[in-house]
Amino acid sequence: HVYVADGGLDSFLAWADKLDEQSLARIRSVVWCGDGDSLGRHAKEILGHSAARFEGRWREHFYQTDKDFSDCAAIVALIEHDVRHASEDSGSCWLRVHGALAGRYDHELANLFEFSAMLARLSYPAVVQLGPTRTMTTAALRLNIESGRQFSLLPAFANQSCAVRISGARYSGEVFLRQPSHGISNTALTGPVEIDPISTTVPIIVILP
Repeated sequence: HVYVADGGLDSFLAWADKLDEQSLARIRSVVWCGDGDSLGRHAKEILGHSAARFEGRWREHFYQTDKDFSDCAAIVALIEHDVRHASEDSGSCWLRVHGALAGRYDHELANLFEFSAMLARLSYPAVVQLGPTRTMTTAALRLNIESGRQFSLLPAFANQSCAVRISGARYSGEVFLRQPSHGISNTALTGPVEIDPISTTVPIIVILP
C-alpha cells in the first residue's frame, strides 16, 4: 500500500516506472492527497494519468490550498484510518517513509510529531522507518549494526519516560529512558542489536549517527 503526499507523486511515478510488471502488480493500492501546490502546472494531467494507470487501486483526496494542516498530517490521518480498519490485520505495522526529513526544519519537526503521535495512538506495535539512519518504533527491532558503531535511543515525547530492553550493545538489559537525553550514547557489540520497547504508547526513536 502506497501513500503519496502532494509533490511526492513525481518521485513515486519515477520509481514506479522502473518496476517490472510483477512488482507493479504487488502494489495493492495508491492513495494521493494534497492541495496540488507542489505539482506545478501539470498537476491535473499527472493526477489523471495516475488514476488511469492504477485504476481500481487509486484514491485521491484534494484539499484547498488555504488549509491549516500539512500534507503529511493528512497522509498520516489516512494511514492511521486504514491501518485501524485493515482487513489483513497482522497485529503489527511497518511503514517506510520517504522525504519526511532533510527539508524545511519546521516541516521536519512537524512530520516527526505527526508520526510519533500516530504510533502512540495505535493499539498494537508499529514501526516508522524514516530513512537508513532514523527509525521510530513501538515494536521490537532486530538491527544489524556494525560492531563498535554508536547508536542512540530517545523517547519521542519529552514529557514521558519509557523503558526498553536492549541486547547486543554495550549498555544492555532493561534501560529506563527518563528524559530525551538518556540513551543517546550506546555502542553495538558483535551480532545484531535487539531493541524491544516495553510500552507501546511511547514511541522510541532509534538514530544511527
